[in-house]
Amino acid sequence: MTKKLINELQSLVSRLQTERQAHIDAVAAIDTTFQALGISAEPKKRGRRPGPGKKAKIAKRQTKRRKFRTTANELILATIKKAGAKGATGAQITRAWTVGGRPGDAYNTLSVLLKANKIKRQKIKGARGSVYTA
Repeated sequence: MTKKLINELQSLVSRLQTERQAHIDAVAAIDTTFQALGISAEPKKRGRRPGPGKKAKIAKRQTKRRKFRTTANELILATIKKAGAKGATGAQITRAWTVGGRPGDAYNTLSVLLKANKIKRQKIKGARGSVYTA
């Protein structure tokens, strides 16, 4: 029984070796055809390009904080009081925020003022947004 198994393994190995040689010959033929046509036989690399690394990410995060004459709370309260009794919309507050040279949106500060009960929010009926009153 073991002699039969050894013979089967030897025949399998010899068959695989002949198939491998046929594949090597086929790849060599493909390479010569590519070379005749001026095409690179190297496969294109797939995946992401290597990034700048951790140092660039850390440097990007470290931005200087800016200082303004008025605080964010004061700016929003002044904008709402300037609008009068009808209040100021979120768009008006955001516009005042960007005109003041501040980055981002005013919505974080608005929520702080809402929780402190310094301003009140009312939904606009039939439209998007809210009106804020002092």
